[in-house]
Amino acid sequence: MKEEKKGLSLLNLVAIAAGQVIGAGVVTYVGPAIALTGVSAWLAYGASVLVGFLSIVPFIFLSSALILQGGEYSIIERMLGAKFSGFYIVAYIAQCLGISVMGLSLGTYLNYIFPAIDKRLIAVVALTLFLGMNLMGVQVMARLQTALTAILIGCLLLFTAYGLTHVGSQAFDFSSSEFFTDGFNGFASAVALYAFSTYGQYMVVNFGKDAANPKRDIPLAIIIASGIILVVYVGIAIVQAGILPISETAGKPLTVVAEAILPAPLMILFIVGGPLMALATTINSFYSARSNPLLRATGDGWFPEFFGRVNSNKVPYVLMGMIWIIGIVPIALNMSINKITNNVVLVAYLLRMIIGIATLRLPTLYREQWEKSFIHLPDPIFYGITIIAILAQLYMVYLSAKSMSVFMVLCCVGFVLFCICYAYLRFRSGKVQIKSVKDFQ
Repeated sequence: MKEEKKGLSLLNLVAIAAGQVIGAGVVTYVGPAIALTGVSAWLAYGASVLVGFLSIVPFIFLSSALILQGGEYSIIERMLGAKFSGFYIVAYIAQCLGISVMGLSLGTYLNYIFPAIDKRLIAVVALTLFLGMNLMGVQVMARLQTALTAILIGCLLLFTAYGLTHVGSQAFDFSSSEFFTDGFNGFASAVALYAFSTYGQYMVVNFGKDAANPKRDIPLAIIIASGIILVVYVGIAIVQAGILPISETAGKPLTVVAEAILPAPLMILFIVGGPLMALATTINSFYSARSNPLLRATGDGWFPEFFGRVNSNKVPYVLMGMIWIIGIVPIALNMSINKITNNVVLVAYLLRMIIGIATLRLPTLYREQWEKSFIHLPDPIFYGITIIAILAQLYMVYLSAKSMSVFMVLCCVGFVLFCICYAYLRFRSGKVQIKSVKDFQ
């Protein structure tokens, strides 16, 4: 009997990449962006998708040349050294807070259908259910992700096509008073708000150990998913910003426009197939995407050994359980979506910038692998694109810090200093031994 080929396919990886991104952003951030820049919110979304894609180009270069067994952690450890990887992986934990945003957003939309059920309870139940699904193994997660993402994209595209028939010419009238309502600052703030929801497709690099053909399929999945994200996000934003007056949509969720144009049965179908699927796909892939780098770092000694325990399905159940706890604590504390996002976004942009800096060493350290990459570029072009990506992330760090309170910025700085101290002390303790199997091939 012929043995079945193991590993995630390109279709699985595209579903993971697209589903990881099309979540809170498409259902939650358009309304607040309209409040910042008016009808031009759709243009801001297009700009943010392009900026987001540019900022993750280094992941495309790296994954096309190297098999990243430990995902982001492996990149930093091999390119910048062990001490830097310790800082990176500790700071990386903060991004696990992002799952709270997905849970709360899902709770908000389900609360629309079942008003009697508290949205926080829905959020905790949803995070728990998807934790259980991930504990059954990466193949089970991937099959569910592929099905949910197909439903999601189909529903969002149908909603967009239907909504575009109701969009007026004011949506494209750049001279209108409802376009760029707060000038460049408002537009830039909207781009910064959106950008956090446009680049998560890079996390598919964390499935290097699970992919059937990682050097080809992971970079292709990032590129294909980015195209899907651009079409879906801009289309949804045009519909939300271009039908009702901005006074009725500013700061409001997608349901406001959906209620105005969809009959009741289609409205419920849209909520289930659109926003709920968007958030479900993000939560579903979040556990595995975040736990894989943490698992590899645990094997190298950055965290206590028991963190790396796996179940019979080879799933790191302790790490996934910790991600679950990190996700439900802000929900239990009744923190808002915006407050949670502000606690994550600045550190996230900083880490992406570090990845870009690490990528500059690819042609030097792994010349042979880079030259064999199917997207190999001449060195001047490679360095130019990578430097632009680093500058794009630096600009997003600036915009993010500018939009935060001094106290929040100081909290982020304090967290970064804590990560540096932890990495230094852990390394000095002798508990860190880079003993994992070869990450790059």
